[in-house]
Amino acid sequence: MKILVLGSINIDYNYYVGHITTPKETQGASHMEVFPGGKGLNQAVTLARAGLEVQLAGQIGSDGQEMLDKLKEQLCIDISPVRVVEGRTGHAIIQVDEIGQNAIMIYGGANRTIDKAYIDDVLAQYGEGDVLVLQNEISCLQYAIDAAYEKKMFIVLNPSPCTRELLRSDLTKISMFCLNEIEGRSMTSYVQPGDILIRLAEMYPNSQFLFTLGSQGAFYKNGTRQIYQASLKVPVVDSTAAGDVFEGYFLAAYLYGKDAEVALEYATYASALSVTKRGAAYFSAPTMDKVEEYLMNPKHRPDFNPAPLVLENA
Repeated sequence: MKILVLGSINIDYNYYVGHITTPKETQGASHMEVFPGGKGLNQAVTLARAGLEVQLAGQIGSDGQEMLDKLKEQLCIDISPVRVVEGRTGHAIIQVDEIGQNAIMIYGGANRTIDKAYIDDVLAQYGEGDVLVLQNEISCLQYAIDAAYEKKMFIVLNPSPCTRELLRSDLTKISMFCLNEIEGRSMTSYVQPGDILIRLAEMYPNSQFLFTLGSQGAFYKNGTRQIYQASLKVPVVDSTAAGDVFEGYFLAAYLYGKDAEVALEYATYASALSVTKRGAAYFSAPTMDKVEEYLMNPKHRPDFNPAPLVLENA
């Protein structure tokens, strides 16, 4: 089994503010920091720190070459498929308030110039049983889904941002959706988590769902089986990429062969650790040893003593 993340690679500009700016309001930021980001990079980093071998594919502009060089030096991820193209690297403008919540505006840049030929080239080395992790921050998403489905790959999709184009797409080929309440409401027109999950299961009966609700916890649903996991109460510094870390650790534990209930535990503790640090997953995603140390802390969960994760069929 091989794992490919085909997704966005961004430069994140984080502005730390007293509160999320409202319409017609101008406010100053206390300071600004620049981080590597993008959902694709966040998910690949998280999966790698959870101990999996991951390949990352995507595009950056020439202005992202320095960032790419640093990623090659510092990350245990195969980024050989990443292509440098003309134009600007995708970037995000992120407001982070005093309680760690954020508001994000994304400019797609090179992420939105991915074409069918590039997808064919990247997927050429993958086949049945391999895993493709996608988000809606790249172009040609439907083509990537269709091509991976033809290869009988396990397709994971984070439908963010949930655009009109995405809602018109054929998503019945998705193996697992990883989404939050905003995407859930957009996809179903329902508000309550229970109603959203019921409608999603009706729309995509052959899919699994990882449904995150921030401080309100998370659900996993597969057919008639539905599991709820409460969140941990931790001091939040920056929630940027917390959802990507949650998804990455759930998927990692799931691919290690763990039951969904245990995978939710890993995801919850990993994302709790991530929000205590500034920046996206490059800085905030914890390693597996840190997550398991946190899990086994009697203060957090005295009755949970997980066995070390071993990848099946490795």
